[in-house]
Amino acid sequence: MLKFFILIIVGFFMGMMTVAFGGGAGSVYVSILTIFFNVSPAIATSTSLATMFPTAAVSAFSHAKNSNVNYKMGWIMLAWGALGSIIGSLFSGKIPADSYNKLIGIVIILLTVMMIIRKLVPTKKEKDVVSKNKKGFVQASIFGLIGGLLSGLVGTSGTTAIIAGLTILGCSTMQVVGTSVFILAGISLVGLAVRAGVGTVDCQLAVLLAISAIVGALVGSFVLSKVIFKNKGSKNNKSIDLIIIIGNLAMGIAQLFK
Repeated sequence: MLKFFILIIVGFFMGMMTVAFGGGAGSVYVSILTIFFNVSPAIATSTSLATMFPTAAVSAFSHAKNSNVNYKMGWIMLAWGALGSIIGSLFSGKIPADSYNKLIGIVIILLTVMMIIRKLVPTKKEKDVVSKNKKGFVQASIFGLIGGLLSGLVGTSGTTAIIAGLTILGCSTMQVVGTSVFILAGISLVGLAVRAGVGTVDCQLAVLLAISAIVGALVGSFVLSKVIFKNKGSKNNKSIDLIIIIGNLAMGIAQLFK
């Protein structure tokens, strides 16, 4: 009984984190399911993806209402992310775990360093890089592909690379969060479909996680509406930027020593 209570609490807080910071929490879900419920990695991954889709969809809807979703950039990254997810899933069982964990860790840390540099050298005004030039389109495609590959290889959302990419491309803080959960909803759905043949979904655990995570996302949306969204003057937030950067670095380092 205690295990299920822990699962509900984790789902609730991960839902809040998703809507506030744009992360999918997939690695946390997989870890909880494998450690506390003795679920196989394949089933844990499929269950995690089944949970992330509705949570990200609710989060994306909340951000869309506040004009925090860059649809043009989002669709480009989602399309390439879906392709990367399929490719990554096909190769996930053929690459030694130690090798791709270290590779993924290095990629995430490099992207985060680029993200820090981008924040230290801000542009004069927010701009839609994709609509301005072909270079922006290519960059968005590359970041989307990287995010998808990470998703397919590791079995999580891959939003660490997506968030870094959106920041590097010049999105504001809230646009990064809103667009990343929009992309996450699509990538997690594609990932779930691709991995359906690898591991089935534990419906009981998925429902518990999904409901608690959705409630967390709704509570998080309410808090954001009172603290962040009401400030129409700026869509940048240094506190959220710092938390995202620390989270990305922690994820990269964890992959290196996994």
